[in-house]
Amino acid sequence: MTSFKNKASLNRWVFLVPVVLVVIVLGFLYKEKYLNCFTKDFSMCVQSKKYNSASGEFTFRYPKDYPISFKSGSDMVNQYHFDDEYVEWVNFSEEWYPNAGGERLGDVIVSKKTDFNNIKEYGDKRLSDFNSLPERYKGTPPKIEYMKVGGIDAARISLAQQPSSFDPPSDNYVIIHNGHLYTISFDYNDYYHKLPIDYYNKAKEVLLSTFSFN
Repeated sequence: MTSFKNKASLNRWVFLVPVVLVVIVLGFLYKEKYLNCFTKDFSMCVQSKKYNSASGEFTFRYPKDYPISFKSGSDMVNQYHFDDEYVEWVNFSEEWYPNAGGERLGDVIVSKKTDFNNIKEYGDKRLSDFNSLPERYKGTPPKIEYMKVGGIDAARISLAQQPSSFDPPSDNYVIIHNGHLYTISFDYNDYYHKLPIDYYNKAKEVLLSTFSFN
């Protein structure tokens, strides 16, 4: 009888231990946001790094070989004499700089306030601003799609190169959350960025799928 009980107890442990290990692993993967990007690119996802915002407001994963630099709002005021309008500014570049171009692969900019109550208002204003341009400055109107990023309503704003600007085409995702305006931008320049464009597109998917608010 005792032998039967011991065997039953052993069998219970043999069953429970793998279950507990699976729960622990899944909990870790969920906490670190890996589960969100496995289907985007498995290899890039498992090798990715996690960025925890200096403000403590958000996190995301990004490819292990992406350069990254950032400044807090107070850094920008003290070092660059910016107006006190930013919470945080993350650049995907070795050295932080506020102007576009060069090696930068994109950025995440968090502004302290927004004049818009919701993301639809923001999208409507972008279209209105474009329609208000003189005809000689008009090019292709911005393409606006509405979606979720980090579980929050977002607008994807795709803009072709315009006749009045030297700026390259842009792909931006805009979110309004807790009174702050988040702009996640992705840049590509085939002079600086030598990997296939598919790599950068997958990197974008990894970042967006793991972007979350704390």
